[in-house]
Amino acid sequence: MSIAPTLTRTESHLRVRAERVGERTRLTELECRAPLQLMRCHYLDSSQPSMAFATIVSASGGVLQGDRMEVSAVVGTGAQLHLDTPSAMRLYRMPDACAEQRVELIVEGDGYLEYLPEPAIPYAGSDFRGSTRCLVGEEATLILVEVIAAGRAARGEVHQFARYESVVEISRPNGESLAVDTTRLEPIDGLAVPGRLGTFAASGTLYVIRSGFPADLLRTAAVPGTVAGSSTLPGGIGSWLKVLGPDGPSVAAVVMAAAADAHREILGSAAPVSRRP
Repeated sequence: MSIAPTLTRTESHLRVRAERVGERTRLTELECRAPLQLMRCHYLDSSQPSMAFATIVSASGGVLQGDRMEVSAVVGTGAQLHLDTPSAMRLYRMPDACAEQRVELIVEGDGYLEYLPEPAIPYAGSDFRGSTRCLVGEEATLILVEVIAAGRAARGEVHQFARYESVVEISRPNGESLAVDTTRLEPIDGLAVPGRLGTFAASGTLYVIRSGFPADLLRTAAVPGTVAGSSTLPGGIGSWLKVLGPDGPSVAAVVMAAAADAHREILGSAAPVSRRP
């Protein structure tokens, strides 16, 4: 008689609310369940002294089969919040169950949120499903990035993952749906063909959800070996940039440069230099 393997998984969450309190953005609510945690806020931009910068960290070192992660961030009227991560999201081999991540980003009134995580690296045999739900007010701003590397290329793991799926939904706070963008990569079906990744290995997307934001401001100079294109989002709710390249770092460089351009255009000052190595 065979015995089914026991699946050990983590269920973690991070829920945060940022509001304008006096002259600064403060975290008025914070709830964490390990391994997800939020580091202390810093105020790094002298040109935007009210803007809070915080980093989401995980003590686990990577994502394992069966893991369930939830991130929720709410930014109130007048608040400005920047969220990032210190390193790539490593997706390990998942022979028995997929991992899932749910992200909800709510920006109220004229709030401003940047959500700029480091790239995802899907290792051989990984199976990941992600969903990002964005509820953005008509006067609010959300800058969101996602970069998907090919795998551990130095070890020859290029597109050896089982599946990477990500769905980004953009709505108004009242529930009115504005746009949906789905990325589904399954190497077994072939990715190196026209209409998919072609000759490229990594991909990335930048969303600037701000009414009337022009797409041509995202056409930043491409890193050698990458290609990029931008267009407006449906209904004039903002613009987006799609990038293809040979590896995660190259694609991330283009996406982050465009995000910095959007920051400068909207806030009128350059984004502070990242503290990450």
